[in-house]
Amino acid sequence: MGKDAGFDGKFYVGVHSTGIYCLPSCKARKPLLKNVVFYSTREEAIAAGLRSCKRCAAERYPDYLPEWLHRVLRYMREHRQDRLNEIALIKLSGVDISTIRRYFKQHLNATPLGFHRRIRLNFAREFIEQGNDYLSACYECGYESASGFRDAFTKQFGKPPGAFYERN
Repeated sequence: MGKDAGFDGKFYVGVHSTGIYCLPSCKARKPLLKNVVFYSTREEAIAAGLRSCKRCAAERYPDYLPEWLHRVLRYMREHRQDRLNEIALIKLSGVDISTIRRYFKQHLNATPLGFHRRIRLNFAREFIEQGNDYLSACYECGYESASGFRDAFTKQFGKPPGAFYERN
């Protein structure tokens, strides 16, 4: 009843009046208790003749990612040299920015901007570890200031970029 995602995958809720099964965290309307049967596995629910809920995508749990997320992540990787613009994310995903921010915070433990910064800095680290100088890495991943890049890099990895270059 509390729609707690902590129970997802531990059991499935079968609603026989509608012929569907859901995850415990499904945001759909609560069914009447007389129509509900609890199943310990997805296979039991399917064997009982139920289909997966389209709202919570119970058949894809735990590998479910919203379709818009794939587009956003691809955009972030392909545009690592650009400054991320939340308006572009809204247009690309088709959902509002609060949904994007909430999903990133809950599932990726970062804001969209912070996650993009992490992608950029990981690329810069790989670039430096391949023997390139850190100023090239700075400009290659879109930073306009060497000092801003150095500060962000040090905050992310605990060491300045030169420490990664000197190691090779």
